Amino acid sequence: MDATNGPADVSTRARILAAAAECFAKEGYQRARMVAVAERAGVSRAGLYLHFPTKEALLAGLNESVIEEWLALSQRTLAAEGGALEAIGAWIREGLASEAQLAGVRVVTADETQQALLLDRAATEDALAQTLRMLASVLRRGVRSGELARDLDVSATAQSLQAVLLGLLRNHVSERPLVDVRDERHVAAIVALVTRGIAKTG
Repeated sequence: MDATNGPADVSTRARILAAAAECFAKEGYQRARMVAVAERAGVSRAGLYLHFPTKEALLAGLNESVIEEWLALSQRTLAAEGGALEAIGAWIREGLASEAQLAGVRVVTADETQQALLLDRAATEDALAQTLRMLASVLRRGVRSGELARDLDVSATAQSLQAVLLGLLRNHVSERPLVDVRDERHVAAIVALVTRGIAKTG
């Protein structure tokens, strides 16, 4: 557990996590050194260890940060007032736009970190389940308003939408993506493809 009490500690923790994401992504989790994280974050080694006493604790904190940001993104976009298609489009666009989020995802989805993150798997699964519920809610809202087809399979569509965004995130954070669709033009095309695909026709 990291020791954070006030705004300054929260800011320091955020800097450390951002630095860890950069160092782990650049050097690899196993090779990255805590002293390099401290230097990049602009804190002393004692300050780093006050917040995260081990590299494993630092990785767990980074994973927690990614989960928190994922849930905040879902809440901010999917629970917003407005149309269902607008909400889903915003969820996809913002999900692919955050450099900090992408940096964290790059680390926590790397093969070499999976064993260390096994204990956090329940938290990840819970976050995904919460997002599924939010997606299902916005889809049902769209069906009720007539924006989406009455016979839309809400459960399957919610799961498919989450799978699409997670797959895109994995592609975005790859050093050698199979298909590079990270620029604004491609993201706009993806949003249009998804939203038009579930919109009511006729």
